[in-house]
Amino acid sequence: MVYILGAVIIVLVGWIVLIKKQLRTTTAQIRDIAKRNGSNELLTMDVASVEIKQLLLAVNELLQEKSKTERRFHTLNKELRETIENVSHDLRTPLTSLSGYLQLMERDTMTPEERHKYSQIIKNKIQILTELVENFFVLSKLSNDEGQLNPEVVQISEFLTEVATSYYEDFSKKEMIPELAIEPDIITLVDRRVLQRIIDNFISNMLKHGEAPMKIALSRENGKPTMSFENRASNLTEEDVPRLIERFYTADRVRSGNSTGLGLAIIDLLAKRSDATFDVAYKDKMLTFTITFKQ
Repeated sequence: MVYILGAVIIVLVGWIVLIKKQLRTTTAQIRDIAKRNGSNELLTMDVASVEIKQLLLAVNELLQEKSKTERRFHTLNKELRETIENVSHDLRTPLTSLSGYLQLMERDTMTPEERHKYSQIIKNKIQILTELVENFFVLSKLSNDEGQLNPEVVQISEFLTEVATSYYEDFSKKEMIPELAIEPDIITLVDRRVLQRIIDNFISNMLKHGEAPMKIALSRENGKPTMSFENRASNLTEEDVPRLIERFYTADRVRSGNSTGLGLAIIDLLAKRSDATFDVAYKDKMLTFTITFKQ
């Protein structure tokens, strides 16, 4: 009996020593992993009690969350740097242009016609800056889920018709009047201000970058209100299309230097917050943006 008891004690002491050794090793592992950023390493232990294994599982879950948080931080940090660079570029371009035209207007030799011409250009540049600042502000609020939405039943057929026709003069100046194919009596549940901004941004995008023919349509697809804006876009490539919704991405950024790409990013965020879907299609040089409302 004494021998059996002694053997049990020896086994228990050995087990305790082994556990203590493994705990020291695990502690060293935790400290090492904590010091290294971007590490995906997890804790391991060859022999352990059920309770210690559960502890290791819990610690490993925390380490996985730490790894995810670090990756997210690096992604956000990269996006922040790119955003600052893009904002700086998009603000600097019209500001530099403004400075140049203001210097021209200071010349004594300038004729009244030239002064009027440059004055109009300066007004246009100021309008561009105003739109940039407004878009940055809206995008910042939407990205942080700020701003309470107030959905209501909207007669979207009438609403879309009114907004689209209000741009008639703008389209006329561009000599490209869009076809309106709007089915009557379609209603949806949406924040009226959000709907206004979505339509305004789509039409603004058509006026700035689109070519004729153009079409603005509203119908029910599979029972859901579906709004689409279509125009020819001969300068796009198949590679450009999937990235058009990315903030600051524009196919003509390098060529023109005067487009932020924020309008479509804002639409994407507004659609998500309105529980709607935003899709892009490109076929035979025709670009189509589609918003499908849930009900």
